[in-house]
Amino acid sequence: MSAQDSELMELGGKFIKAFHHMIHTVRIHQENNQLMKECIAQFGKVLAQMAGGEELEILLWRGRFFLQGEKLLYRRETFPLINEMMEYFPQRGLQGLRFLPTFRKASFKDFIIFARLLDEAAMREDPPSWLERQLEDNGLQWLEILREMDDISPDIELRRKEKAKQTYLQALTAVKEVAKKVSQRSVAGIRKARRLAQTMVDLVLEDETLMLGLSTIRDYDDYTYTHSVNVALLSMSLGRRIGLSQSFLEQLAICGMFHDLGKVEVPKDIITKPDMLDTGEWEHIRRHPLIGVHRVLRLHASRDMRSRVVLGPFGHHLNYDLSGYPRLHFTETLTLFGKILRIADTYDALTAERAYRPRSFSPDEALRMMWEKVGIEYDPVLLKTFINMMGLYPVGTVLKLDNGELGLVVDYPSESERTRPQVLLLVDDGQGGLKGSEELNLADRDQKTGSYERQIVKCLHPSVLGIQPSQFFLKEAS
Repeated sequence: MSAQDSELMELGGKFIKAFHHMIHTVRIHQENNQLMKECIAQFGKVLAQMAGGEELEILLWRGRFFLQGEKLLYRRETFPLINEMMEYFPQRGLQGLRFLPTFRKASFKDFIIFARLLDEAAMREDPPSWLERQLEDNGLQWLEILREMDDISPDIELRRKEKAKQTYLQALTAVKEVAKKVSQRSVAGIRKARRLAQTMVDLVLEDETLMLGLSTIRDYDDYTYTHSVNVALLSMSLGRRIGLSQSFLEQLAICGMFHDLGKVEVPKDIITKPDMLDTGEWEHIRRHPLIGVHRVLRLHASRDMRSRVVLGPFGHHLNYDLSGYPRLHFTETLTLFGKILRIADTYDALTAERAYRPRSFSPDEALRMMWEKVGIEYDPVLLKTFINMMGLYPVGTVLKLDNGELGLVVDYPSESERTRPQVLLLVDDGQGGLKGSEELNLADRDQKTGSYERQIVKCLHPSVLGIQPSQFFLKEAS
């Protein structure tokens, strides 16, 4: 993320906060109240800083705020506030607002009228139309109501998808290159991986859902490498949810990318063996974490970086109760990175096709299986956070609906409602496969009965349908 983008995101958070404070203060105080004066002054100040002499657009799309075309980051301290504002806009039928440059001529009273009209609009039959009439009648020509934003949203998404796709592929290449050098006993550096980790962190902060969608990429023949990048993405997303700094998220990403580095010395016929492993083969597998530690310590990187990266190979098969492998004789606690990687590694492994299993598990099955071992294999707080992050039906899950339709989970429009996702309907492409159709929010209710318009019947694993969810997330990216 550039310094300019970072500054814009910082101002974006201040703008939402000032907007929130203004509308709530105007609701309960009279015009001569000092707190109201301060809130409106702060809103006007931040609005002017954001606009920078031009118009300012705030848009809500797929449960995300966009300010000047850039997605607003959900920082930990503003997360509850942003959730509340995401409900405030739809209650008034708003897709967005556009502040024209002439807002600088608006008076203190104009902002009060604006805030009170917004509040009252929620009680009107057709809020957007009523609001437009009221703005005109009150002479507030500096504000425009945005009903649709389809004209700009595809471009925003397309750029982000292409950047995400290229970053994933480059990360895959970086992991392969390091693994190849390590297997040849050559000196391997991680400078390229560090640069990519920084980009991956930016993308996770900007669009977590897209990156979780990318983590559904599966390559049976290249499993170890795609698995490593997927674990990095899942780990970063979980780290973000618990409030880790960008610096720690970058380190966590590198840990994820190289957590299985020790497998370069495990014979491939053991990794791909379809039958149960014998005692000797199992010992090979159990040694790979310590082998990974030895290989990481030989990487061409600073001592501090190596000391952090070893947490990945060492801890990703250790359980919360200190069982697992490698066997421990000297510690009573696990590292935070190790506990995060344990969860991410298991989830990706359960949902992938493996030679030794008759089938892979659907995302919701994997989460249920993991929850059965909470407090034994997984940290309770971290696993609960992970499940809340993924939702009841994780991104990439295929749902069969009560009318026979198939829907691929692509997002959760509301952070407060993680049981009713947004899905992309899958329809016959006429060539024996499936293609994406329209998107639906399964939280939508019938206006007459109040019941959900569509009910979820069951989950299907994407492999049963012969699809990779990631192909739909990146459909428009070339």
